[in-house]
Amino acid sequence: MPLLAARKKTLTARTLPVGALGAPAREAMWALFSVYYENIEREVFERDLATKDQVILLRDREDGSIQGFSTLQVYRREIRGRRVVVVFSGDTVISPAYWGQLALQWAFFRYILKTKLLNPAVPVYWFLISKGYRTYLLLSRNFPEYWPRHDRATPEWQQAVLDALAGEKYGADWKPELGILRFERPRDRLRSGVAPIEAALLSGPGNADIRYFQERNPGHAQGDELCCLGRVDARLGFFYSIKAARKALGLR
Repeated sequence: MPLLAARKKTLTARTLPVGALGAPAREAMWALFSVYYENIEREVFERDLATKDQVILLRDREDGSIQGFSTLQVYRREIRGRRVVVVFSGDTVISPAYWGQLALQWAFFRYILKTKLLNPAVPVYWFLISKGYRTYLLLSRNFPEYWPRHDRATPEWQQAVLDALAGEKYGADWKPELGILRFERPRDRLRSGVAPIEAALLSGPGNADIRYFQERNPGHAQGDELCCLGRVDARLGFFYSIKAARKALGLR
């Protein structure tokens, strides 16, 4: 009698207000976070969570266990006389057994596109900080307009937006001449061996974004963060939908 094939682990995603999180969910999030990050404190984790508006919870479809999450915050600013709506994503983690699945991406893109629909006349940007190349690839491989990038310089206004947002949120830890956050007090960082940039990832024409991330943020393993910006508009919805359809059909 043939052996039963192992169950494929799949995720479901739900976006909810941070205030709706119960104690068991918070415990599971902290437990997951502490597995993959080091130099962390529960008090700091909870304080950071309290500043966010929403959280995307990722659960195993079969047993309901929390296997990932991402936190979100939306705010409005006026920069050089132009209004802007900003979606900031904070702590994000997914158990490696579920890497490559699209539940988080779909939930996140629904959220930011809804934010754009609610603000049709105002530029909407995703502001993220990245200490891991996978987060940067989520930006570079899904957003038609994003900064910084390897193939062109960041325009003046978008750079002003990055400078204003990073300076406001992180103060002296923002190093505008480098485009990174370098914290005076050590902060959380990925544990050694979690999503390392191996030599094979730096070769080949398809890996220019990974090489660029490594060049711009050589201290990522020590917790340095690259500050990035992605434009949320109609092109993004079209671009991502086409890409997802091609992937589902096995096309490149």
